[in-house]
Amino acid sequence: MGTLEFVKTATKNLLRKQGLEIRICRSQRPQRLAHAKAAEFVKAMSEVNLELGAGPAKGKNGWVTIDQCEEADINWDLNMPLPFPDETVSNVYSSHVLEHFFYRDLIRLLADCHRVLKPGGSFSACVPDASIYVRAYMNPETFDRSFLAYKPAVVSDLRMDWLNYIAYMDGHHRFMFDRDNLLKLLTEAGFTDVRSRDFDPTVDMFERKYESIYAVGTKPR
Repeated sequence: MGTLEFVKTATKNLLRKQGLEIRICRSQRPQRLAHAKAAEFVKAMSEVNLELGAGPAKGKNGWVTIDQCEEADINWDLNMPLPFPDETVSNVYSSHVLEHFFYRDLIRLLADCHRVLKPGGSFSACVPDASIYVRAYMNPETFDRSFLAYKPAVVSDLRMDWLNYIAYMDGHHRFMFDRDNLLKLLTEAGFTDVRSRDFDPTVDMFERKYESIYAVGTKPR
C-alpha cells in the first residue's frame, strides 16, 4: 500500500471511530441525565417516593414519576436498572404496570426495586385481576361485559376471547395476576410482611378499582 492510500485508509478509520464514539456519547446522554435527576431528588428530598410507569400523569402527593416519556419526572426505560443508587428510595408504587413485563423482566424489575429501597421501605402494587376473566369463562352468565372496557383488545364475545382480552390486551399485556401469584412474586423478590391491601384513594385510581388487586411488601431492616 502506498503512502497516500495508507493515509486515506487511516483517516477513514479515524473518522469512523470518531463517528461511533459520538453516537455512543449521544445514546448515553439520556442515561446520564436520568442518573443526574435521580441523584438530585435523593439530595433534595428527605423521602423519595417513586411511582413506576405513571406515563404522562403528574405524581400524586409529591411522588416522583419514572417512565419512558418526556412528561415523567425521570424519562427512563423500566427494562433497564433503575437510575437510583442502592437504598435511597423510601417507597415504590406501581399501578397497572407489572403486567406489561415478560416474566424474566418482571423478576428483574422487582429485584431492582428491592435494591433501591431503604430498609423498612415499602413496595406497593396494583394489577389487573385476571381471575375475574377466568371465573367469567367458567360462569359466563355472571360476567359483566363492561369489564371489557378497552375496546381495541375486544376480539369477540366468545368466552375464550375474554381470556385473550386480559392475557394480551391488544399486545400490551405479557403476564397475568391473581392474588396468590402477586403475593408469591413479591415474597420471592425478598419483601417481607407481604399482604393484600385495600384500595387507597390517596394513590390508587378509582376508575381501575373494579378490576384490580392490591398488595404491599416491606424491605427488611
